[in-house]
Amino acid sequence: MKDAVADDVDWNRTVARAEEERLAPLLYVVLGAAAPTPLRTRLRSAWLAAERQHLLASKALREIVDAFGTAGIETILLKGPALAAEYYAEPAARPYTDLDVLVRRRDRNSAMEVLERLGYAHGSPGRSLGYELEHAPAAYFVSRDGARLPVDLHWECVAHPGGRRATDLVAEEIWSRAVPAPAWGAAARVPATEDLLVYLAAHLAVHHALAGMLWQLDVAIVLERHGAALDWDAVTARATRWRAAAALYFALRAVELALGVAAPTWATDRLRPGAMRVALVDRLLRAGGERLVALEYFVGLAMLDRFSDLLGILGSGVVPAPGWLRARYGSRTTIAAYVVHYGRLAGAVARALNLRRERPRVGVH
Repeated sequence: MKDAVADDVDWNRTVARAEEERLAPLLYVVLGAAAPTPLRTRLRSAWLAAERQHLLASKALREIVDAFGTAGIETILLKGPALAAEYYAEPAARPYTDLDVLVRRRDRNSAMEVLERLGYAHGSPGRSLGYELEHAPAAYFVSRDGARLPVDLHWECVAHPGGRRATDLVAEEIWSRAVPAPAWGAAARVPATEDLLVYLAAHLAVHHALAGMLWQLDVAIVLERHGAALDWDAVTARATRWRAAAALYFALRAVELALGVAAPTWATDRLRPGAMRVALVDRLLRAGGERLVALEYFVGLAMLDRFSDLLGILGSGVVPAPGWLRARYGSRTTIAAYVVHYGRLAGAVARALNLRRERPRVGVH
């Protein structure tokens, strides 16, 4: 491996970037003895910590799946230890900060009771459980002893701008094709490969504004392993039906630019949105991750498939319902909630205007 590493590598910058992207354990696995000794020691420490976390998290995940199974609750495992074990040669090289599990909406109350018995409590910062149950796709639970990773309990998988009924239909499609994962327990499932690709792409595009090498790498690894065997007709049809075609297109474009892994051209042509939007997002992708993150709200709008979805989200953002505001911000009065909301909205606009004044900078991919 040492002979394959360029002599002029700025090791301090490379390791700092890997740590920023939470990929220091992966860099250690890939490089081995090729990195200079002091930095190799630093990377090895990161890998050992990640290895310990993976072992503990895998044990906790199996306990949760078994407890869910005893309660008659099936579970689809999203990302985390299951993705790491299936797609990474060294599972500890794929970091995660919580355990993502999907249950059916009808099972979420029972699932929360199970988590409560296992020693978890609701712990979303700044969001009440009532708000998450009514308006969010998941609820966040932390272990009371602090010794285990938090659990992100999902009842929606791919966000759908068509409302709850449409989102539930998407979830049922995913459940209907889910594959047993006996290594994690009798009640464990994982998404079918085509569904996994759309889910990971939507996660990268919508939740991370196309930025983050970790989430780009997830998509790239699935493409590398299954790209030739994937049913791309099914992938494009599902993405279109779920109104995630633009999100999938731009996620695939981000992965191609950053990592050189490409989907079939004919498939991306089916997903491709309008030329103006493609040019705008492509420019942001080339400018780098910092710009994407700073403009995450506007990048999210660019991921929408339909003009009606854009109007609906803009309308709810500019004039949100009072009940949603009070639940979201936990304010005692509606006026106070509107003040907080419009302050955040003004901040997003200010960041966008400030970035327009800056000269574009080419980021490291």
